[in-house]
Amino acid sequence: MKMILPNFSLFWRELEVILTGFSSTSTVFNQYRDCNHEIDLPAAASIRINNLRGYMEKAMGTASVLVVGEAAGPWGCRFSGIPFTGEKQLLDKSFPYCGEQSSKAPPGRQTKVKPPYISKSAEMFWEIMQPHQTEVLVWDAFPLHSHKADDVLTVRNPTTSEVAHFRKALLLIKTYMKPREVIAVGRKADKELAAMGEPRSYVRHPSRGGKGEFCAGMEEIFARLTGKR
Repeated sequence: MKMILPNFSLFWRELEVILTGFSSTSTVFNQYRDCNHEIDLPAAASIRINNLRGYMEKAMGTASVLVVGEAAGPWGCRFSGIPFTGEKQLLDKSFPYCGEQSSKAPPGRQTKVKPPYISKSAEMFWEIMQPHQTEVLVWDAFPLHSHKADDVLTVRNPTTSEVAHFRKALLLIKTYMKPREVIAVGRKADKELAAMGEPRSYVRHPSRGGKGEFCAGMEEIFARLTGKR
């Protein structure tokens, strides 16, 4: 079993500086730095950064596979602070990682779902990855929430330059973690890893009807990795 290295605190300080150094815009929300008074608790940004630290410190102790997604979604990482994860999952004692709720309940505006929030992608991801939950560390090529102009709970694909801005975060994680396998989930993540010259496997994102292909792709990769042990 991998052990948490004594310099995790140094690694974390570097990552935190990268994440909190980006200011929110009309089309990007930095969930680790900022708060929306209508839908967030006053200490929401601190809650989310602490959730991410707790997750990474625990996952780094056992993970050997880096799973890279595309961007933080409006009902998952935007509120939990952890990629492919909803805050509702963090409050479930049966879930392998724990954390606090950052959303205001009830919210000060109408939302499609009720807090604590969770996305369909988060539900599908951990349902499929449950057998491998201690083996993977998840990250997003663009770790913030990209959304449509002035509509904070929508989805927008991040631009190539936005993704490239956070390449240093991905490099930092890879350098510290030293994964034996890197998996791109979705074309945006695959394109960024290719631009970095990073060898990787590709699987389809589980959203928008991709659950079956995502599951089959992950099963194939982990079967191959198991055979290498």
